[in-house]
Amino acid sequence: MHFVTKILLIIGSAIVLIGCNKEDNFDIIPILEFEEFTIFKNTENLADSALFKFIFKDGDGNLGSLDSNEFNCFLMYEEKNGNSSVSFPEISRREFSLPNLTPDGRNKKIEGSILLILKPTPIFNISTDSAYRYTCYVVDRDGNYSNVILSNWNLKN
Repeated sequence: MHFVTKILLIIGSAIVLIGCNKEDNFDIIPILEFEEFTIFKNTENLADSALFKFIFKDGDGNLGSLDSNEFNCFLMYEEKNGNSSVSFPEISRREFSLPNLTPDGRNKKIEGSILLILKPTPIFNISTDSAYRYTCYVVDRDGNYSNVILSNWNLKN
């Protein structure tokens, strides 16, 4: 085989291998995806607490707070009212402080799951329908608001 042909084969193989290396491109604005809402019951079969789980992606890795007194994750309660939903400003939103999630390396892109534990049970009986849900969003350290995610409708028992 000619020397030039070998060089071209090596370069061509390298280009193919580099092209196969998939680079994840995340937006610098956090993106959330709802995953799960689970109610836990006590020994008397009464709702005791709940878990709200979501997936996040952040392109610049600045999700989470450097100060544990800063709130950056917000959960709001809604009830079903006919064909629409009603939020209740009189019920304060639940506020959480996500810890600093910025990685140490050069690549700051992050993704993962966040689980929020809600205790006491976050179920109210305000409207006449028997369904409720939660909405959630996060704010990164640059002040970028994520998309708002919705849990599934849950029946009050």
